[in-house]
Amino acid sequence: MNRTLILSKLRVELRRKQSDYLTEKLILNWVTQFLDELSISHSSQIRSWQKEYFMSKLNNGNLYSRDELLQARSSLLFLFDKVLGKGIGIELNPARDEYEAAPGVFRVTG
Repeated sequence: MNRTLILSKLRVELRRKQSDYLTEKLILNWVTQFLDELSISHSSQIRSWQKEYFMSKLNNGNLYSRDELLQARSSLLFLFDKVLGKGIGIELNPARDEYEAAPGVFRVTG
């Protein structure tokens, strides 16, 4: 699913949850920042470790308050649990990531 569809499904899930407009805007902001920061254009590029990487980058800069970091973490958890983990075939199990080839490495299986 491409980036536009990810954000669209996120909006649908937020409205299904009956979130208010400000909450929806805040979550969309954090998810958009996450997708921009990691140059993600398709859901097949998303891995579970990227969530922790993004959070550590936010935390290292000391630009965000503790509340903002919690908002970012909650937004990413909502994205991963409700949008990406819901019937689209993406396995976000961290154990699976250990056996994947490094990015840019072509692997031939026999």
